[in-house]
Amino acid sequence: MGAREVERGARGQKQIARSSYRTCTWLVLLLCGVLTAFEIEKIDLFNTEVYIVQDRGILYYVGETEPATEDLLLIEEWMRIPVVSLLYDGPGEMKTTVENCLFEAGTLVGVGDLFYVKVRKQSGLCYIRLIYRDWQWDNSDQLWKEEEFESKLRERLKEMFSSQFDRPKVGYRVLVTDRIVIEKRENQPVPVKIEVPERIVTLTVGNEQKLVPEGFYNFYGRIFYIDEDTDLSTTAFFENAQMVYKTSKGYVVHRDGALFFPDGRKVISAEPFDVVDDHIIPWRVNVRSEGSNFATTVVGRFGDVVVLSCGMIAPIDLSWFMRVSGPITEWARADQRLYVLDIASYVRAIDLKNRRTLWERFVPNGWGIGVYGNEIYVGSGERLLRFNEKGELVEELPCQDFGVSSKGIITLAKTEGRFVRGQSGSVLLEGSKATVYTDQTFEFENIQKVRFFDWGIVLVEESGCWVVEKR
Repeated sequence: MGAREVERGARGQKQIARSSYRTCTWLVLLLCGVLTAFEIEKIDLFNTEVYIVQDRGILYYVGETEPATEDLLLIEEWMRIPVVSLLYDGPGEMKTTVENCLFEAGTLVGVGDLFYVKVRKQSGLCYIRLIYRDWQWDNSDQLWKEEEFESKLRERLKEMFSSQFDRPKVGYRVLVTDRIVIEKRENQPVPVKIEVPERIVTLTVGNEQKLVPEGFYNFYGRIFYIDEDTDLSTTAFFENAQMVYKTSKGYVVHRDGALFFPDGRKVISAEPFDVVDDHIIPWRVNVRSEGSNFATTVVGRFGDVVVLSCGMIAPIDLSWFMRVSGPITEWARADQRLYVLDIASYVRAIDLKNRRTLWERFVPNGWGIGVYGNEIYVGSGERLLRFNEKGELVEELPCQDFGVSSKGIITLAKTEGRFVRGQSGSVLLEGSKATVYTDQTFEFENIQKVRFFDWGIVLVEESGCWVVEKR
């Protein structure tokens, strides 16, 4: 997706990366009458420093210490095994079978002599062609049945490599959980096998909480992939709804030109901007201020205050108006402060309690604003500017777009989608796919429209509305 988080973000994952230094220990082994040198490196593996030996694209050793004598002998045994570069041309679901058969035949798949495998299948029959060095073979004279493909290929490859060295009986198993566990294990097809087991996570649905393995789950008629502690009590689907609002008495659904209230009332109404208890807030309101009377659009609400596109804020009953900026392009709020970005690229901080402007800054080509903690983030051209609560510029980052979650700021380095920001979080739109960032991360397909409210987010699809509540 290309999203990167400045703070610890919703999708931040550490990758395997080399540390800023590596050891320069070189060892020489006598393999098949040839002196072979290899380097022992020190890397960072999932936040744990380990020593490794790798060559020809194969990882031969992983340990918390440099290899001991018995490890060197084991490395030497494994380095005698031929290494091939697999060039696979066939159905994707059969590639793993081919790789496993190569392992069982006594080879390793890395960077070595080219091994070409062509596979075609139709009507339950499989054609295969193999090319290795100056040898080639195919089964065109007698096609294999699909159910016998694996056993036939295993047998054929074992015949090919029967003159090669026997595979060592022991390899290294690296188990990645909350810590790294390294042990030797018998009957392993490769020198080092790194295993990251599926996590056991806490899943909450309604009043029920249980431990489940990560994976796909069906809730509300939709498929979720659960790979972290998740509370689906904040997520619900309203079938056939065209918009959903939440009041102190429950949800209000707009459908077929009417509002349906929790108490059973039906009110004929066009889709409003918001519903606050019994007060229906339309998209357009009349402003009587500064000696004039004009209509403007509601662009936001928090508590009993609405934000107007003309650059004003007002209570829901429109009993007073306060100008905070020029015409507003985007706004954000944190506690008793309102931050607005207007059409002239000015950012202003408003003290809501005392109804006064605290500071303003001109940001050339400003296009977006968000708040995380006590800091304000403003998109400017191809940069993201970070201001402190006093309006002082703290940092500039390269950025094409950004979002805000409860865990930090998420930036896009490339225009692979676009963020929609709101006071309940952010939504990354990639075509009809929507990724919601709040205190959790949710993915939805076939989304047509997104609305932000101070209580949560509504995502509209053809058959109804998804609701993601803010906790």
